[in-house]
Amino acid sequence: MTAADTGDAWEAADRPAPRPSPGAGRLFVHLNLVFCLLLQRFCVFVGGGAIYWCLPVFLGSLGWLLWTGRARLRVGGLLAFGGFATVALFATLVAVNTPDPRISGISLPSLGSVLVLYLGLLAAPTGRFDGSRTLTLVVTYLRVIAAAGIAQYALQFVGLRIFAFIDWAPWLRPVLVEPYFNYHPVVAYGSSTMRSNGFVLLEPSIFSQVLMLGVVVDVFVRRDWHFLPLYGVAYLTTYAGTGLLAFAIAAALSLVFAPRASGRLLALIAVGAVLAALAAVAVPGLFAGLAGRTSELGYSGTSASARYLVQFDVLRAFAGELRTVIGFGPGALERMGTSMAGSINPALKIVFEYGIVGLALFATYLIGAWWRRDMALVSLYLLANYQMGGGYLLFMPFVILATLVCLWSAPTLPALRAPEAPW
Repeated sequence: MTAADTGDAWEAADRPAPRPSPGAGRLFVHLNLVFCLLLQRFCVFVGGGAIYWCLPVFLGSLGWLLWTGRARLRVGGLLAFGGFATVALFATLVAVNTPDPRISGISLPSLGSVLVLYLGLLAAPTGRFDGSRTLTLVVTYLRVIAAAGIAQYALQFVGLRIFAFIDWAPWLRPVLVEPYFNYHPVVAYGSSTMRSNGFVLLEPSIFSQVLMLGVVVDVFVRRDWHFLPLYGVAYLTTYAGTGLLAFAIAAALSLVFAPRASGRLLALIAVGAVLAALAAVAVPGLFAGLAGRTSELGYSGTSASARYLVQFDVLRAFAGELRTVIGFGPGALERMGTSMAGSINPALKIVFEYGIVGLALFATYLIGAWWRRDMALVSLYLLANYQMGGGYLLFMPFVILATLVCLWSAPTLPALRAPEAPW
């Protein structure tokens, strides 16, 4: 090594590390929140499936971050994802060569969709990415959606009903995924009153889930309690229980994985009980409608029964078979004939199609990307919601939203910093 080389090495060591660019980080977060939340209903139909607009935007913006040095590939993620892809391809090969007579074929696009969507979890931010405002931006969008959902619900009583884009802009039908969802969500059979879907979201159930995400992020990370009434009133207009159920599961898990949050958890439960009591007095119809959804578990054919009970019938149909070690191949679960709409959850689909080994590798990859010890309850909520939401394995908007919250936010408490404009 020459003296000149030594001098250059010392100069490089003395140079300050490149500072993160706030503008680039905020642009990335804004762009993806717009597409996975505000433009959630839009897609491109390819064959028998749909590609949401948010997916190419997310993958393209990740490519830009990797190109500019603001993102890197996760080594552990590469190993887990590579292992899952290998097992999935092996399961597909076995299914092609030794088909099960109970299953009417497999779907190669199903495997391709899983691999392409979850490529987005391979990247993680470097020191050049500024994620300090990510959570602030997320809750700002969620608060706007909450207010829009309340207005949407109230305006129907004065004749302004905007619950499906197809109804007032039918020319958008070729790029809307609404027909695959409950885009006319009435409160009850025969009723003309509609449940709020947050105006821009696809279903009231999804609205309930993102509202609870706002609550969890605000209370347990940002330590901001001011917007609980907004979230609470908006939640009543959804008549949906999925968000609360996912939160209850996350709260129970937090006693083991995040016991330090128990104080705020108890405080939130107490505040929630007070708000519920006030709602029962102020808007008894809304409160009774939401409380009445709990009885759906006792009736077959309801969304609650399909989502939380029918899955066990599907499990019993193939439990104990040796083939479950490697799976029945991509798309096999929908083609077996034992499942029904709304009963297919991510874990069930992965274990049926790619086996127990595939599920172990996939869970390692997903949890490795979404788990954040510094905001454990948020991670637990997103994981519980992912499993309980129904059909979320390929629901691109939720996967992208959860990845933004867990991977692309700085491990800081924005509420404890100097006040800044939310945008």
